This record gives sequence, structure tokens and C-alpha cells, in this order.
Amino acid sequence: MSSRRHEQPRVVYENLDTAFVNLPALVRYLQQRDFTGRVHVELDEYDGDIYLAAREGLEARERDHATGREAAGEAALQRLLVRARDEGGLVSVYEHPTAESLADLRARASGTGRAAQDDLDRRTVLQLSGDVIAAVERALAVSSPESFAAHFRAVREELADDYPFLASLGGCVEYTQGEARLSRQTNINQFVEGVCLALNRVVERMAALDREGRGVRREVARELAALAERRPKALARFRFAAQLERIAGLRWT
Repeated sequence: MSSRRHEQPRVVYENLDTAFVNLPALVRYLQQRDFTGRVHVELDEYDGDIYLAAREGLEARERDHATGREAAGEAALQRLLVRARDEGGLVSVYEHPTAESLADLRARASGTGRAAQDDLDRRTVLQLSGDVIAAVERALAVSSPESFAAHFRAVREELADDYPFLASLGGCVEYTQGEARLSRQTNINQFVEGVCLALNRVVERMAALDREGRGVRREVARELAALAERRPKALARFRFAAQLERIAGLRWT
């Protein structure tokens, strides 16, 4: 049983864009062929799975990362089918031909699903960190002649005792199938906290060097507020949202 539990699923379809996938039709197609496996749907701050076992029907589970809600059953299935109409999501299909029941299928898929979600979280945090750093750099380039890169390097060195990964940000990045993500040795929450603290100190330094320090902070606040409007759910989920005003040193909400 143990070796079968760790059996890798067969990839049938992977990363199909929801703009081109009719999820109800796909599920019916799989059911008609006595398919046993999982359909995974991934959208911004939301994902879900439809488990199908030959001759046993189907079961749906969903996770709303913005609210923390997890649900299963018919209502979850209907919400998942509706959400899958949005463009920009991804649909993947994995076959588990030796699973004996829906319960067996869920057990086999759970480990794979957790690992995949962790990889996605680490890629998202790295991307969001890059977006926040770029926003601050753009703001400071407009309002101050001082070098952002030099100050950012200096404050990272200052904080390296408490946040060792800041000494070399590239040292905590790894690549999987060509995609960058935080290494598994890097704690996500500490990474977010360290990067935001470093940016706050850069803004403080450059505001102190400018005759109109408040102008520097206003420019940073403007860029970060624009970013917050574009990615509100992801920034909130990974604890960036609470740090943005602290980075700027100004409140805008």
C-alpha cells in the first residue's frame, strides 16, 4: 500500500488557460471515459480540485486563499465551475489509474497537492517581493538622485545578522523547470518581514538626505498604493499589505 500511495500521477493536461477550457464539458468528457484522477483549477488567490473515480461519481474541494475558506461538496463544485470561467487561470488533469475509490484518490493526491501549493506560494512571494522592491526603486529614482542599489545593499548588510538571506538575495532563490522560487530553506514570513524592513530603512536614509524628505515618502507611498490596488489579495495573504505604509513612512488609507 505504501508504494502505491506514493505513486506519481500521470499528467494528462497541464496548465491549460481557463480562457479556452469549458470545465463542465471537460468533466463530463472524463466521466464518460471512466476516468480516475483529479482536475486542478488554479486562479488568483483561489484553487480547487475535482476528484473523479470510475463508477463512483465525483467530489469537489475549493480553497479561497484570500478569506481562508476551505469547502467541499456540491456548493464548492458550483463555485469552482463559475470561477473557472474567469480568464487567466490554469487547468491541469492528473490521472491516478490505480486508485480504488474517491477516498483513496484524495489520500494519494493530498501530498502532491500540498507540495505543488508550496511551490506556487514560494514563486508568488518572490514575485511580489520583486514588485515591491521595483515600486520603491521607481519612486526613489524620481524623487532622489541618490543610488537606490547602494543603499539597499548597505541596509541588507546591516540586517544580515537577523535576516541572513538578505546578504545575498540570490542565495535563497532556486529554479524549478526554469521558474524562480524561494528555496525551501527560506522561511516565507521571515523573508517578507526582512525585505520590507530593509526597504523601510532605505526610504528613511534617502528621505533624510533629501531637503524635502516628505516628498520622497509621498512618491514611495504613491507607487506602493498603486501596487496595492493591482494585487490586493496576494499582498494581504503573504503579509505585505500591512507593511506597505510602514515602508513609505506615510499613511494613505
